[in-house]
Amino acid sequence: MNERREHPRWQIDRGAEVAFENGVKAIPCTVEDISQGGMRLSLRRDLFDDVFSNFKLALAEDFELRIEAQVVWRQSGYESSTYGLAFHPGSMFVKDSIEGYIRKNFPELLVRHLWKDLNA
Repeated sequence: MNERREHPRWQIDRGAEVAFENGVKAIPCTVEDISQGGMRLSLRRDLFDDVFSNFKLALAEDFELRIEAQVVWRQSGYESSTYGLAFHPGSMFVKDSIEGYIRKNFPELLVRHLWKDLNA
């Protein structure tokens, strides 16, 4: 299967929290994968797609992003919902921040990606 994504997808399976503008307490989630173009996010609850138009993602105590995204797909299960999110095209700060986060916290993923490109 050919990959259609413009940016590499980093499989991180990292616990995080999302917070929305409505002031409700932050919700625990899992960032299954992330790229400079979007992410796959799992939660233990079902949310309306429009809440992701502007939200805050905390991946670590020292890494928090305000993100504008749209839901491009969703999958609801018995105990969780998974969302495929695409970042808005003008989110350059988010894209640069994600690249720095991966470089700092998952350098082995960058090495693996570089080797894959060299062997292609």
